[in-house]
Amino acid sequence: MTVSPRNSAGYIPWWLLAVVTFLFIIAAVGLVAFLAATRPADLPLPTVTAVVVTAPPAAVIATPTIQSPPTAAPTATPPEASPPPPPAGSIQVGDFVQVTGTGSDGILNLRAEASTASPVNYLAIEREVFQVQAGPQDADGFTWWYLVDPATNTKYGWAVQNYLQVVQP
Repeated sequence: MTVSPRNSAGYIPWWLLAVVTFLFIIAAVGLVAFLAATRPADLPLPTVTAVVVTAPPAAVIATPTIQSPPTAAPTATPPEASPPPPPAGSIQVGDFVQVTGTGSDGILNLRAEASTASPVNYLAIEREVFQVQAGPQDADGFTWWYLVDPATNTKYGWAVQNYLQVVQP
């Protein structure tokens, strides 16, 4: 006696497989459409912050020597982080300015407020261009301008005038 496939316990009609496959495809398309419709708008990309760690100098064993008195008084050296003098020309709201004179660091802090103690919003690199949207404000012995990246509006903050140069848009 042979058993018909319809009478066996593992029989699945072909039309049932087609219906299940069709429902699976519809669910997948619906999920993709839902994810595309509810995804967040363009988020700002994270910024990279370089941290340089230096080791303390190696211990030096001093040997006693006889020194003659100094002949001239030592001169004071300027601090390493002294900003360059303010650029020639004047900055006005609406101008486009380029970051310049940052030295070997190559970065300029754009801060949340016009103060050296304020948190940093963005690290602008040498030759990066911004648009001036507010200012000037005098704080901490500097003149500050509020800058915004004209291309994305996601990079912004207060910067010291000494590191800015007016450029053509």
